[in-house]
Amino acid sequence: MPQTGAGTWRTKDRHEAMSGTTSVDQQQTTVGTTLRSVLILFHPERPVAVAEAERLRRRLAGDGVDAVSGSAFELQTLRRDAAGRDLAIALGGDGTILGVAREMAACEVPILGVNLGHVGFLAELTPALVDEALPRVLQGDFWIETRTVLEARWEQNGQSNRHLALNEVALARGTSTRAVRVGIHIDGFEYTTHTADGVLVATATGSTAYSLAAGGPILYPEAEDLLLTPVAPHLHIGRSLLVPGSATVCLELRGDREAMLAIDGQTECPLDVGGRVEVSASSHRARFVRLGPRLYFYSVLSRRLQ
Repeated sequence: MPQTGAGTWRTKDRHEAMSGTTSVDQQQTTVGTTLRSVLILFHPERPVAVAEAERLRRRLAGDGVDAVSGSAFELQTLRRDAAGRDLAIALGGDGTILGVAREMAACEVPILGVNLGHVGFLAELTPALVDEALPRVLQGDFWIETRTVLEARWEQNGQSNRHLALNEVALARGTSTRAVRVGIHIDGFEYTTHTADGVLVATATGSTAYSLAAGGPILYPEAEDLLLTPVAPHLHIGRSLLVPGSATVCLELRGDREAMLAIDGQTECPLDVGGRVEVSASSHRARFVRLGPRLYFYSVLSRRLQ
């Protein structure tokens, strides 16, 4: 691998403890800037996350770092506290890190994920390795993985709505047992109409989430292309379509049944028949702090999906 910067993150027999590392020493691009202002965000209903956040805050303060901690779910406070920060540390599972990543993308703050959940696709560290990694992180000895963020735009009840998504935007049947009809336009061209449980527009990050469960392919994290994945389509080839990251995808609800619009599986709202949702890549990008080799994803994927 070509060397693209100074600094080395040494790894030895840590691949089970730290997401994305191998047993091979490897030269990495480094940010090279000392970090002096950190925001710590935690899942408020997990006592271990609350306790770890306070411990980290005290540890960072002892190192002379301006550190503030708070709930990952209090969005207004989160956005206010993120202003001007060098780094956000997210303590929780992939769901917590996902929500933090959306907000930090808009604030242009990089994220260091600490896995307190089960899968840990997005996290970089486990709690056991945080203290060891912190000095290197504060010295800027890491590289930034940049991921595509989606922007969904729609109108409902005369109001314009806009929301960011890191995984996917889904137009699906919700609690109904009946399939919905979803028309798809790509850059104004009418592609097809799916009668299905739903249709997803997913990023590379989302390719290992809902889209994968629906039979879609896996993309490497920094891929900019978008996936169009039908969910349980009726009388139709159930395959994903890969479209350029520059494309605008419009999902139109046809037929006579309401559907549910879901953002990353965390924000939901009903969509009336005839409703349209435009989805495209946002100008914002999610920025993840990585300490291991740039090809970490393949070893993580192999372990997580076994």
